Amino acid sequence: MVKIYQRTLQDVPVLEVVEEEYRYSRVPLVIFYHGWRSDKELVLTQARKLAKKKIRVVLPDAMNHGQRRHDVSSIPSFTFWNSIQGNLAEFDLIKNFYLKRELVLDEKIGVGGYSMGGMTTGALLTQHPEITAATIIMGTPNLNAYAKLVRDSAKQHNLYIPSDMESLTSWIDDYDLTNYPETINNRPLLFWHGTDDERIPYSESKDFFDSIQGQPYAQQVAFITGYKAKHLVETRLMDKIANFFEYYLYD
Repeated sequence: MVKIYQRTLQDVPVLEVVEEEYRYSRVPLVIFYHGWRSDKELVLTQARKLAKKKIRVVLPDAMNHGQRRHDVSSIPSFTFWNSIQGNLAEFDLIKNFYLKRELVLDEKIGVGGYSMGGMTTGALLTQHPEITAATIIMGTPNLNAYAKLVRDSAKQHNLYIPSDMESLTSWIDDYDLTNYPETINNRPLLFWHGTDDERIPYSESKDFFDSIQGQPYAQQVAFITGYKAKHLVETRLMDKIANFFEYYLYD
């Protein structure tokens, strides 16, 4: 039976989702990140599907979300980038908690996420070679392109945005997967993006995927197109994500 346990790792509220019989056993670990203005509880269906594959799943609340919810800054995307940066800063905290307790089988660690969580995943790949496999679901690996899109949209709608917004979020450069595609390092990476996504352009993910085809570091990168699909995850896709992690974390 899949069980859900609440934990707080320092100040990070997480849900640990795992089959009851494997709670204290070594099994692969997947850290899965929710999207913008969502929370860890809203990715529980995905977590249960993963847990049924004999995987321990950890769902954190990003900064400014869920139990950590705060008002969103009126500056477009400022809270959004702060939330992603928080995910990046807290990744080692979560990962090390389970490694130190010897609960991770052969140090097999998966990372994935929806939307903002997918962007978090791509960013983590640039800095963490210990990640075994990853999924970027309706998120973009091209952080700079998305940041520019938001800045341009704000200007078109006459919304206040600092003239030095690009500098204020300059850390993005170091975590933009399009700047460091070689950091994929032949790891299994699955993209999914809908062609009619109204929030994050399909082209940002697909263009990146096309650009790395044939490269030695990208031999295990796959892309699934959701034809006519919008910014929404369906049950069949959740099953594909669970199967992906099961295959590569028990390989």
